[in-house]
Parts: sequence; C-alpha cells; structure tokens
Amino acid sequence: MTTGLNVDVIRESILTDASRYKVVVAGRRWGKTTLALIWLLLSQFMPAERRWYIAPTYRQGRMIAFPLLKRLFRGLDSAKINESNLSIILNNGAEISIKGADNEDSLRGTSLAKVVLDEYAYMRPNVWQEIVLPMLADTKGQAMFIGTPDGYTNGFYDIYSKGLNNDEDWRSWQFKTVEGGFVPADEVEKMRGNMDERVFRQEFEATFETASNRCAYNFNRDKHVTKDYEPSKLIYFGVDYNVDYNTALLIHEYTDSTIHVSHEIRLSNSNTEELSKHMKKLATEVVVYPDPAGKARSTQSDKSDHQIMRDHGFKIRARRSHPSHRARLNALNRKLLDANGKVGVTISPNCKWLIRDLEQCTRDKYGGIGKSDITLTHALDAVSYAIEYKFPVLRREAVSVQW
Repeated sequence: MTTGLNVDVIRESILTDASRYKVVVAGRRWGKTTLALIWLLLSQFMPAERRWYIAPTYRQGRMIAFPLLKRLFRGLDSAKINESNLSIILNNGAEISIKGADNEDSLRGTSLAKVVLDEYAYMRPNVWQEIVLPMLADTKGQAMFIGTPDGYTNGFYDIYSKGLNNDEDWRSWQFKTVEGGFVPADEVEKMRGNMDERVFRQEFEATFETASNRCAYNFNRDKHVTKDYEPSKLIYFGVDYNVDYNTALLIHEYTDSTIHVSHEIRLSNSNTEELSKHMKKLATEVVVYPDPAGKARSTQSDKSDHQIMRDHGFKIRARRSHPSHRARLNALNRKLLDANGKVGVTISPNCKWLIRDLEQCTRDKYGGIGKSDITLTHALDAVSYAIEYKFPVLRREAVSVQW
C-alpha cells in the first residue's frame, strides 16, 4: 500500500505510469471516478477510435460518470454530446461512451482503444475476460480497473494481484479514504459507529476482507444466543413469505436500539392466512416488516400477502422494492457487531432455524445470499428485512469529486 505521499504526486504517477493495465483499489470518496475519467481522456484521439467507461449498471454510469464527462466537453465545438446514448462524438469520429456491465450483449462486437471498469468488484468476471479483453486486442488497448473491495470471491482481488506480481503489463495501487485528501480523518472515524468493523475496513481502508463466505460473518453463538432477555414495549415481526417455509420472527427493541429475537414461527406447506393466525398468538396489532414482494397478489389468494396480514390487524412496513442482498447483509452484520464492538442483536436459543441460518448460510459467487439449499435462508431473510428497514447502513454511492 502506498502511504505518506502527496496526493497529487500519487495521482500523477498513476496517470503517467506506462503499464497497459492499471488497477486502483481505494476507499470511498478517494476520487476514483475523476481520476479514471482523466486517464480515459489522456492522449491524442485517433480517428474513429472508441473509449468506454463501464459502470456496474447503465443507470449508475448515467448518474455518476456522464455528468462529469459532459462538464468536460460542454461548449467545445469539436465535440457533440449525445444524451440518449451517453456518448461524446468528436469531429474526427472518435467516441467516448458510458456503458453498463448489466447489459453484456450491448458491450459486444467492437474494438476499444481504452476502457475503464468502474467498481469492478460488482461486475461478473466474464465481462472482462470474455467480452472486454478481446476488444482491446487489435488496438493493443489499455484498461483501468477501479473500485472499493468486496471480499475475495468476485475476481477483483485476482485482478489486483496481477499488478503485484512483477508482470510488466500490470500495475496495482491501494489507498485508504484519508489518503485521497477529500475526507478528513476525524470524519472517517465517525463512520466507525455506523458500520461493522469488517465493512469499515473494506469501505474506508480498502482492504480485501474474508468472512469464510458466511452471510452473517459477525454472528457468534457465544455472544448472540442467550436465554436472558426482558420483554419490551416495542415489539414487531420480521417475515419471509413462502409456501415452504413461511417464517416469522418476533423481535423486541430496547431504548438503546439493541434488539432481541424471542420467538420463531416456521410453517411448511402453508400460506399467509395460517402464518398470520400463528403470529396473533404471540402479538396482535403490531408492525410487520415483511418481504416487499408481498405487496403483489398472493398465489394462494386474490389478496396480497400484505393485505392478508392487514386484515388480521397487523401494520405493514416494507420497502417499495427489494433491498439488495448486500444492503441487507451489511445492515445485519453491523447490527450483530459494529466497528466499536457493540453487540446489537441477541437471540433466544429456541429460534433454532434463525441460528442455523446465521451459522450456515453462505454467499453465492456474486456476493448475494446463496439459495441452493431450500431449507435455509428463510429466517435470515425475515430478520434482515426488519433490520435493513429499521437500521439501514449508509447507502453505498459512488461520488464524483474534482481535483
């Protein structure tokens, strides 16, 4: 890791480095987007050549990178800004375009002189290996990979490692957020209380973290499972709808924002009507934090799952759309154990399926919740719907900065 250098010297060394493939691993708000765009635009544009900035999704590219790109070219007679396809066309036919890795077919069939792959940890490895890399062959084109780590399993670490192995084509750099010069050290420290320790190191110190691929990597039976708890005045349910297995968890919340999961309902070959009746035996007229998909009409009734529960006196609180698996897992793990060592969740030992999920559920190869075992994840989903809604982690957003 490079430390203790003037930030402008660091950036200039990256821009002028002769390596064909550059990998910049950095914490949030370090200035990755601006650096990558400047690198993309460096050097003379040859007639009809193409340079692309690929974001994880087309929407992210439109919101984050394209406004900066337009600002750089606005007012130049030699450049035509095309808002509909997020591109800049120069007088000699050269093109700079923003693309999204979520539409792989739109990336095929052309050659590239330069390409940036932004937040590479959130792209499927085949985007580079099978699609983008061959597009650089006839031009002997260059690539820059930028982003914040997200574990070891998504390919970003492998790409980063290439630049550490004396390969003359590859060069890698790694920087903490504070080394970017945009976020004061005291502000970074304030983030510790809002993130669990592992995510803090990943997001602000740009470290590749391992969790043995467990979804609930902060769960520890000795710390989190206890018979001792006090009933709370504030109680609510987390719910996951399924025919197999309908699941509800009764949660107590205390004045210090810690929670205790006291009861678990798990029904096989069931429906929302039956689940609601079981829930009413534990608590009535309380809030339910369910699967957001329950707002659609149930396959077992003309009513939605949400409406069935409303008919039983429950109050529904749910996102308009599904929060991502990563958002739910980040919120869950931060609540289990935050960066300051505070345990925010305890669980009664009778909640055996929740405990099993927290110990056994693993991530899939894209970092989401693995769903290959149909007996698992239902209690994990139920508790994480409630926790993500009540205690969300700060949204991860790529932010453009100028230097």
